Amino acid sequence: MRGLAILAAAGLVLGGATTAQAAPAAVAHEQFTFQFGDFAGGGQLDYPTNVGHAPVVVLVPGSGPENRDANIQGKSTIFADISAALTARGFAVMRYDKRYVNPDGTADYASFYTKLDLPKMLDDAGTVLAAAEADEHVDKHKVFLYGWSEGSTVAAALAAKHPELAGVVFQGPVTQDWRSLFTDQATRVAQPYLRTFGTALAPDDLKRANTGGGGLVATEYISLIAPKAYQGDYTVDPAVDTNGNGKLDVDTEFLPGLQKAFDVQFAPGGFFNIYAPDRALPSVLDQAKALRKFPTLILQGGRDANVPPTGAFRLNAALHGSLRFYPTLGHSLGRTPSVFADDFQPIDQQPLTDLACWLSEHLRQK
Repeated sequence: MRGLAILAAAGLVLGGATTAQAAPAAVAHEQFTFQFGDFAGGGQLDYPTNVGHAPVVVLVPGSGPENRDANIQGKSTIFADISAALTARGFAVMRYDKRYVNPDGTADYASFYTKLDLPKMLDDAGTVLAAAEADEHVDKHKVFLYGWSEGSTVAAALAAKHPELAGVVFQGPVTQDWRSLFTDQATRVAQPYLRTFGTALAPDDLKRANTGGGGLVATEYISLIAPKAYQGDYTVDPAVDTNGNGKLDVDTEFLPGLQKAFDVQFAPGGFFNIYAPDRALPSVLDQAKALRKFPTLILQGGRDANVPPTGAFRLNAALHGSLRFYPTLGHSLGRTPSVFADDFQPIDQQPLTDLACWLSEHLRQK
């Protein structure tokens, strides 16, 4: 973000030429209230004041109760950073708080996890897109969607309904059904992370693993194996501890135990029920045929713990799009030392630059 502001101050413009006298544009922030079902949600349009009708990028958020900044537990605010980078380059950016989420990131969690589903998120994104296209500060013929993670499935479904869009960007796209995705997270990230603490883990070992530097994906499934972990009790669930020795056998008990937990959590009332087949949207890969009419950009980190990086390559082949692959970046396109440590680090400068350049290129082609 800071790097692009410096470039703007130096006079870098959309076409790539420089002018010594150029100065960074002032950015205005127009506030919105959206009626998302039974909830009055908030959002804002950030736009450069020196562009009469700016091209606009609508940001569709990722999973969980996410606000307009994409504030992930105070670890990063990548949507705010994307907006700052793009407005410095002459783009407007529309972003919003998800249904039942407040601007400060607090939320009505009970409503979020029981009333909301992916089709309703699609409705909400459609409301936001309509407001962006109708706004006096933007060029309605130059509108792009940007979907991150869960939001990639929403952005894909929304794009299929809006052939007027100028293009679609996917960050860390979801390319498989949700249960398969969570199983991949457990197999590719959580299980090998736990092995670094041993193969037969007592409660104290699980506690060390939970606080041992692993990112969200590396550690989140511990609470499904030890249901009282949030209370400081790391006793292994007896349904998982099949040999009854009071320890978690990482190789023989972890994955089967998680599948039992998934049966419960995907059922009504479960934490993952929002992703049950009747409440989700198809993966982006399953929607690829309807997206081929759009220019598409895929931004993918090589150390992404949340989605398998191979999925981005499969999606790119299906879309005949443009893929930017960053071997050392994670799910938030932030730098991470390993897939185990991927934990929503602040977005790196390179994908911000690549995003701005791709958008500018496709504006010139219109």
